[in-house]
Amino acid sequence: MHHLPQLLIGCAAATVVACWAGSSDIVLPAANSRGWSEMASTTATPIPFAAFAAGSLHSSMASLEQAATRRLIRAELLHTATSLLLAAVLLGTATAITGSPGGAAEAIRNLMLYAGLALVSGRVFGRASSWVLPVAGFIIVAFWGADGAGHPHSWAWQFQVYDNAMSWIAATSWLVAGVGALALPPRPLALLTSRIHPHHRIDAKAGPVGPGGVRQARRS
Repeated sequence: MHHLPQLLIGCAAATVVACWAGSSDIVLPAANSRGWSEMASTTATPIPFAAFAAGSLHSSMASLEQAATRRLIRAELLHTATSLLLAAVLLGTATAITGSPGGAAEAIRNLMLYAGLALVSGRVFGRASSWVLPVAGFIIVAFWGADGAGHPHSWAWQFQVYDNAMSWIAATSWLVAGVGALALPPRPLALLTSRIHPHHRIDAKAGPVGPGGVRQARRS
């Protein structure tokens, strides 16, 4: 596993936070008539678990791992499954003990959702930035996910109670999408940018760009 010590330390720290939060509620600013929304802490506590699990795929040898070989894909799938299983056990147990079984189910569902977002984020922005989409998703839901009466909108899946079927379908769909992203070429956003702006591509055989945009010959 890549970054196994960091993964274990990160999950341990996130477990402490989950134990402290339990199934308690948090209040954050929101774009509704009240100006704030109250939500279960389980909308936020799964985020670090998902980010650590997906981010631990990052390697200092990432440039040598860009070829999506079958062996590499199988290794990444095993790594992801093991990391998420560890996260689910730690998060679910911590929330069930200090909160409630229903809160633990919500935490596991949200972990699935955030994990899918983190895996997609890792493919789009790079594994070290796996946290970007989960955090963005949380901010969007926290700010716009509930109406003035505090009722969650149908698309705010993290806000839904544990027995809401659509939220589980959405979480499963995102997790499947994230796992599928492991088979895609790394950083498709960077590849798309290079196609839109061909002159931004880096030529390994060419030298640095000098004054006036003239590329200098690389010294042997």
